[in-house]
Amino acid sequence: MTKQEKVLMTLGILIYSLLTIFSYAYVDLNLTLSQNSTALAFVSFMQILGYFQRSLSTKLYILIVSVLFSYLLYHLYLAAKGSLSIKYVFKIVIVLSVLSALAYPFLSSDVFNYLFDAKIVLKYHLNPYTHRAMDFPNDDWVRFMRWIHRYSPYGPMWLILSIFPAFFSFGKFTLNLLLFKILMAAFHILNTYLIYSILRKINPSKVIFGVSLYGLNPLFIIEGIINAHNDVVIASFMLLSIYLVINKNHIASFVSLIIGFLMKYFPILNLPWLILFAIRNKLSIKTFILLNILTMIFFTFIYSTFKVSVPFVSSGATQTQFQPWYLFWTVPLLVLTLRKDFIAVALALSIGALMRYLPYLYWGDWSHNNTIIFMQATTIAPAIAVAFFFLVKEHLLKK
Repeated sequence: MTKQEKVLMTLGILIYSLLTIFSYAYVDLNLTLSQNSTALAFVSFMQILGYFQRSLSTKLYILIVSVLFSYLLYHLYLAAKGSLSIKYVFKIVIVLSVLSALAYPFLSSDVFNYLFDAKIVLKYHLNPYTHRAMDFPNDDWVRFMRWIHRYSPYGPMWLILSIFPAFFSFGKFTLNLLLFKILMAAFHILNTYLIYSILRKINPSKVIFGVSLYGLNPLFIIEGIINAHNDVVIASFMLLSIYLVINKNHIASFVSLIIGFLMKYFPILNLPWLILFAIRNKLSIKTFILLNILTMIFFTFIYSTFKVSVPFVSSGATQTQFQPWYLFWTVPLLVLTLRKDFIAVALALSIGALMRYLPYLYWGDWSHNNTIIFMQATTIAPAIAVAFFFLVKEHLLKK
């Protein structure tokens, strides 16, 4: 690595270490991660910040997120100049992924539901599609879980995957959580590699820029690794399907999409484009990717606006509200286009999505007046402003 890259590596470790430490301010008050006295003292100290000094902790969150995106933008600037090596980018992505796996999932409790679904299978020898966490009131985990009334809304392949870290944790909650988050970190790294492999085929001059844009995006690190949403895994199979299409392995691409479908159902919506691409050899890969993007954008809008009931999925798991991790369905694909307007909109959406958490961090819940309006404006307004800028710019250039 060059001297500049070493400085950036050190800075990245420092920034994400602070984020990891900060995350423990929001450890659930009903959850004990360790009996070690030092660990207990540390968590208790951080909880004072998260639960009893909310104004300060919210400001710290804004500062940390701002620094994280500044770090990303500087990398993109250097990548555009050709001042970064691909070897360095992969090293920093791996280091930050492992470091982020140590953080507490401070913005979401969904990961606990994933773990409990696996626990229903391994410990209780029952079916998470017919049994819920609330059916086990004496289980210690129920104290700090949310959505205990829902059956598993995910496909069987996701359940199988989530069983692996549970099996190797030997019933230890903290080890289970850590192994699960390491698994999510591995998928984030895999996604980074898939984007690298795809761009090497379709846009080799912009490989480092694209890899940095995805791999160092704070939204994907926070939502995919720290909060451990399973959408990072869905993105893997969508990207793998595209990679296999580029290499003319249509059968394997179909299998990849089906595996994604058997985890969270919606990747099947891109199946028609895969069939069309296989039939029509004249359809370009860029058109294929664009069709995938448009499909996911449309689905995200519908899913976030209307109550979509998927067959054989618990209705208690559906909701009519956009969530930050839904951007896993579109932004990784947008990265592949490397269009300036798409990239700018994707970055604006990423920043806005992480700022949606401000009401929760400040108040401790989502029930205060105008919270929904604030979250919608925070997410959409930056993206609309950026899109409007590019439209005006294009109009002026045509004159």
